[in-house]
Amino acid sequence: MLNTRSYILLLCGIGGIISYFLLRPYVEYYASGPIKNSKSTTEQYITEMTPALGFSSDSLAMLTVRKQHQNYVKRLDTLYSDLIPADMNNKKLHIQSWQVILGAPQQSNGMFSTSEQLFNSSGRLMFHVSNDGRIIRIKEHADHHNPTFIKGDSLLKIANTLIEDKFEYNLDDYRFIDVAYEDTSFILDTYPSGVNGNGNSNDTELELYWKRKKGTTGTPSEITLTLNPVVREIQEGGILRTEFGYSIASFAALNEHENFDWEPSQSKQDEDLSFTYLLFGSLFVLAIFIFSIGTRNIFKGKVEWRRALFLFAVIALGLYGWRAMYFMYTYNPFLNGVGLFSSFINNLLFALVVGLYASLAYISWEALARSQQQKQLDVVDALWQRYFFVSETGSGLVHGFAFGGILIGIMASLTYLSGEFLLQADSQFGFAEPSIPIRLLTINLSSWTTTWLVCIAQVGFVYSILNHWIDRDWVAGLIAILLTGIFITVLGRLIGTSGTVFQDIIIYTGLATVLIYAMMEFGLLTVCTAWWTYIVFYMVQPYWQSPSFEVAYVGWAQFILMILPLIYGFISYRYGISVSEVGEYIPEYEERIAKHLRVEKEIEIARESQFKLMPLKPPKADGIDVYGFFMPSFEVGGDYFDYLLTEDKSGVASALTMSVVDVSGKAMQAAMPAVFTSGLLLSRMKHDCPDEVLTDISEPIFHRTDKRTFITCVLARYDLRTKQMAIANAGHCRPILKRNGIAEYIHTPKPSYPLGMATDVKYQSEIISIKKGDFFLLYSDGLPEAVNEKGERFGFDQVPRLIESIDTENLTANEIAQKIKRTVQKFSNYQLVDDTTIICLKV
Repeated sequence: MLNTRSYILLLCGIGGIISYFLLRPYVEYYASGPIKNSKSTTEQYITEMTPALGFSSDSLAMLTVRKQHQNYVKRLDTLYSDLIPADMNNKKLHIQSWQVILGAPQQSNGMFSTSEQLFNSSGRLMFHVSNDGRIIRIKEHADHHNPTFIKGDSLLKIANTLIEDKFEYNLDDYRFIDVAYEDTSFILDTYPSGVNGNGNSNDTELELYWKRKKGTTGTPSEITLTLNPVVREIQEGGILRTEFGYSIASFAALNEHENFDWEPSQSKQDEDLSFTYLLFGSLFVLAIFIFSIGTRNIFKGKVEWRRALFLFAVIALGLYGWRAMYFMYTYNPFLNGVGLFSSFINNLLFALVVGLYASLAYISWEALARSQQQKQLDVVDALWQRYFFVSETGSGLVHGFAFGGILIGIMASLTYLSGEFLLQADSQFGFAEPSIPIRLLTINLSSWTTTWLVCIAQVGFVYSILNHWIDRDWVAGLIAILLTGIFITVLGRLIGTSGTVFQDIIIYTGLATVLIYAMMEFGLLTVCTAWWTYIVFYMVQPYWQSPSFEVAYVGWAQFILMILPLIYGFISYRYGISVSEVGEYIPEYEERIAKHLRVEKEIEIARESQFKLMPLKPPKADGIDVYGFFMPSFEVGGDYFDYLLTEDKSGVASALTMSVVDVSGKAMQAAMPAVFTSGLLLSRMKHDCPDEVLTDISEPIFHRTDKRTFITCVLARYDLRTKQMAIANAGHCRPILKRNGIAEYIHTPKPSYPLGMATDVKYQSEIISIKKGDFFLLYSDGLPEAVNEKGERFGFDQVPRLIESIDTENLTANEIAQKIKRTVQKFSNYQLVDDTTIICLKV
């Protein structure tokens, strides 16, 4: 909400903008020198100029890009400490220009990151047009055909016509230096021999040089023109005609301390390479963390897929759209089919990777922000739910503009204190926006995608992960400021400086201090608004006060677009609903996790309940030793066992009844019918005969269970007085009796249908006599159907052999049961494929 601190921040933001305008002449590259002519005007100027140079540009491809000659500015700044960017532009020094390259169309199959690379590949001529709209450089490619041809044999006459009439430089302001050319009209011997057709020769270069007269100002200090003599043989109407003239090898209108070659020095290239290794290495580390943590959150299910996919699509489409439009309006005319396809694939892959990076960064930030209950997370949730007219949203926007103004002031102040100046660096291609006719669209594509990348990954994620790892907030904040400053220096800054890498880190660390503070005290929405305000403000500076409406409208239109969110912020803060009225948002993944936890808790309750239905300890009576266990393959299972003692009127044990139940299926699907069956058995098994019990409970099981569910049961009643055991089997595994060291299956009479197969099934009991020393086993099919790592089953035939191998005579029933349990666990590598239940009776 807006309070006293808010108004203080707004005043600081206004102060930051005011400080920028005060410092603008000292730090802004385009102070007093906005872009005066648009790209289309410049291209039209070159197109109209080429006939005067002896050729037409219609058959050639044209590339036009904006160049910032910062090496020249640095040289001037070193020589003249009091010369500021505003003075340089006022003095019409060539610190910026349009570079126009003419070359062979649809010949290159490569990708280019600089216009110089394209010139070396397919270029014929390179022009530079000053900010005032005059040609200040012409350069031929030494290895490619030079299309220029100025007919005539008088060198000085041609030179004067070119420079004064075509390039519009007044040679009366200059003194011609090389007197060897003053009154010379070249004769035929001057021209190279053996040249015909449209050929030319660089064997004889004739350089002319003019120096500005003393007292003359407002014009370049020197002019150089290099011409090559050319002989052309032209056939017209069957008649061969010879023409004499010159081609332009180079032209330069130079100001003080301006070199002909604007390429950076080797030391500057080495510094840039060090910058690349150092900072992109740190960015690689950040990307690794984002990809690993984001992927881990995906596997944990902590992801809002609609949000992540939306962000992926928007970032990928935004980046691809920007790059596609840039290439379409610059390099594409030079590319053949292979080059166009390579350009498409390269731009698409780059956009997809960055889009994936952004979406994973958002996934990671949101998961961390929820665990830390960060501020404005509820506002972000409201925006995702399309609740835009929210009071807290307006407050976040207003605070964001305040911090944006502070960022603008800090950037200008730190740049001024470092003695450097600001540069436009909107992409890897340098200052690319002026080369795109639909700049208003691409500026916003670039600013919004960059804002989300920087604020989510390099501010939000970095702060959140450090806050997660480090307990002390102030320590996490300090480290986050340093890392964010480094990461912003690498990626997404859009505005550069002329300083070294270390100066840039210091400047952007100053900006990071404001961003991290805004993140801690306000939230991500405020940070995004602040960064967007800051970069858009600086991106439109080259267009302000331009005399060309085609250029100036970009600044005014973007200014209106920049003010609209601020106005909306005040209105929504004043009249919008509270975010509390939107209701607390619970992410789908948190609902899934909560539901999963509830299910786990319910399953745990069911597991405990199921085990409580089974006997906690075996019954004890003279002449018997019994023990059973149940091992579910899941948390709960479909097996059930029980044993009960029946006592006579005097309290003496008279019979032991044992049962094992196995329900088809697994987990809860089988557990519920098992519990239902256990209740039916408990109500009858203590006093009734096994065959009667199974016969009577079969009918209710038939009516109350799914017909696709099979329930097998074996019921055995051992009479301790008569030593007789009655066994009834409803489709269950056959019991085993071990006597005199031999274990054999006990065959029970038919029918042996599982319970519930029909309403009227008359089960029969098998009566056997039990002797002292006998061992009796009831079990479920989890024992014989255990599977090892090779996919081999334990097998029914092995169950009697297993019993024979155990010393049942000397071991207790408990020890025998544990031995069987360990055997099946070891065989199956502790991965049971089915529930396993055992009852061991030793007489």
